[in-house]
Amino acid sequence: MKMINVLVTSCLIGGVAGCASSEITQGASRGHELYPLTPGGAQYFAVDWQPGERTRPPGRTGTLTDRYGATAARVELLVAARDDSASVRSHKVVWLGDSIAPFSYTYFEIPVEQSPKYRVRPFAFDWRGRAGP
Repeated sequence: MKMINVLVTSCLIGGVAGCASSEITQGASRGHELYPLTPGGAQYFAVDWQPGERTRPPGRTGTLTDRYGATAARVELLVAARDDSASVRSHKVVWLGDSIAPFSYTYFEIPVEQSPKYRVRPFAFDWRGRAGP
């Protein structure tokens, strides 16, 4: 029994340590584009972003608004840097903090590589205080 407890504890610690990163940058090759883990992000959130004017390296700043009537928890954004042909050059997944209240917003500022085009969208989220849609 003690061995099972040690094994379970080790797995939990390893899992938490593996998920502790606030940013993940990944080069993208053809056919390896990241897609949102939680479907429906565009339906439940409004993303308003623009180029960061005073950031070095270049960045994207903006707000993410929770348009659903429940608190969004563990929200992550996916930023994809794209070339002129809309092919993905790189990805970045950024954790936005603990939670966003219903019909409220949070501000973000994300450093990214210089690119002619970007796509910013919700990557993953959970609902707190309500089962969600």
